[in-house]
Amino acid sequence: MAGLLAISLLLFSPLMWASADSQIELTAEEQAWLEENPVIRVHNESAWAPFNFAVDGVPQGLSIDTMNLLAKKVGLRVEYVTGPSWGEFMEMMKRHELDVMLNIVKTPERLKYLLFTPPYAENPNTILSRKDAPYRSLDELIGKTVAVTAGFFYEELLKREYPEIKVMPLRGTLETMKAVSFGTADAALGELAVFNFLMSEHLLTNVTLTGEVDIGDLEFSLLNIA
Repeated sequence: MAGLLAISLLLFSPLMWASADSQIELTAEEQAWLEENPVIRVHNESAWAPFNFAVDGVPQGLSIDTMNLLAKKVGLRVEYVTGPSWGEFMEMMKRHELDVMLNIVKTPERLKYLLFTPPYAENPNTILSRKDAPYRSLDELIGKTVAVTAGFFYEELLKREYPEIKVMPLRGTLETMKAVSFGTADAALGELAVFNFLMSEHLLTNVTLTGEVDIGDLEFSLLNIA
């Protein structure tokens, strides 16, 4: 826990309001932790553009740029881990095999074992449906099959708030979109920017964004570092 606490103290520093080249003034505790832990392991998605993805093995995206800036300011070296699914990454965090998760939503369940920074991006949650069978709200999806990325907060939310919705956990966002396109799921839940990017990138022409996931809490549309 001490390592996680030290990382959290570093991440809560006001780096986002300083110039790119300025350094963060660290406490003696933070500096001592850095000297003992000069390298941290950070999660990198394979295909979650525009926030977190990899091209030819090189991590890219807004979340990666944010992490690299933070590391530069405090003198950390980052070892990105690419390949596991989101659910596998979360299990690695629980086992202390990974230090940092990027672009993560804060939920009551995750607060039991993760520390969170303030949010660095907002990304509205949306419903993806086929064009010939649009669903505009979660209420309309009661009794239907909804694809979600395994381990994403949607899985936790639906099981708690909408147990009548049949949840189909899949490996990644693109897989959830294909499930809708091919008719094995009625809809998918995901983030606005990511859905838009992947629809264009993979020419998924028979699906579209048909509604916002209105869950009454702005927290669930905010991306944090944990």
